[in-house]
Amino acid sequence: MHRALVLALAIPMLLIGRADAQGPNPEGPWQWSGFYVGLGLGGGVAVQTQTLNDIIFGSFSERSSGGGALATATVGYDWPVNQNVVAGAFVDLDISGISNENFGFLSLPVDHRYSASIGGRIGYLMTPSTLWYLSGGYSRARFDYLLLGNFDFDGIFAGAGIEKRFAANLSMRAEYRYAHYFTETLLACGCGSFEGQADVHTARVTLVYSFGAEAPP
Repeated sequence: MHRALVLALAIPMLLIGRADAQGPNPEGPWQWSGFYVGLGLGGGVAVQTQTLNDIIFGSFSERSSGGGALATATVGYDWPVNQNVVAGAFVDLDISGISNENFGFLSLPVDHRYSASIGGRIGYLMTPSTLWYLSGGYSRARFDYLLLGNFDFDGIFAGAGIEKRFAANLSMRAEYRYAHYFTETLLACGCGSFEGQADVHTARVTLVYSFGAEAPP
C-alpha cells in the first residue's frame, strides 16, 4: 500500500513535469484567484494504536495498519499574495475504504469511514501554470471498531502537493497528506479503559474547476 501511495503521486507529477518541459502554455499565464471545486480519487494507510489500561497491571498497546481507496471532494478559495505566492483556504471530505480486518492480541479490526477537514495552503508558482504548495489544518474522522461501533476522532493534518493549470478553469493536483488523530476512549469501566489513536497517510489526485479564473488578455 505504501508503494501505491508513491505511484498515486508520482504518475501525475511526472505528467505535470512533462507538460512543463514542453514549454509555457500560449494561452497563459493563468489567474490563481477565486472559488473552486474539485473531485478526486486516491488511496491511503491507517495506522491504529489500541491501548488497554488496567488499574492493576498497567497499560498495554498494540499497533496495526490497513489500507484502501478513497474518494475526495473539495471546495476552496485562492488569492494571490504577490506575483509568485498563492494562499488559500479549503474544506474537503474523504469517503474512505481504508480498512484493517485483522484481529491482534489486543487490537480489534477497524474501518476508516470518512474524514472531514478544514485548512489552508500556501504555494509558490514555479511556472505561471504550476503551483507547488504546503497545506495544513484541522480534521475530524470516523472509525468503526468491530464490536464497539463508531467513534469520531479529532486531529490535525499536514500535506504537500503540486497543481497544474491546463486551461483557464481546469487544473489537476496531486497531494500527499498526513493526519494525526488524538487518543479517544472507546470503552471504560471501573477496572480500566480501552483507547484508540490513529495516524492516516493518504495520496490523492484531484481534478479542480475554478470559477472565474479567466486567462489574462
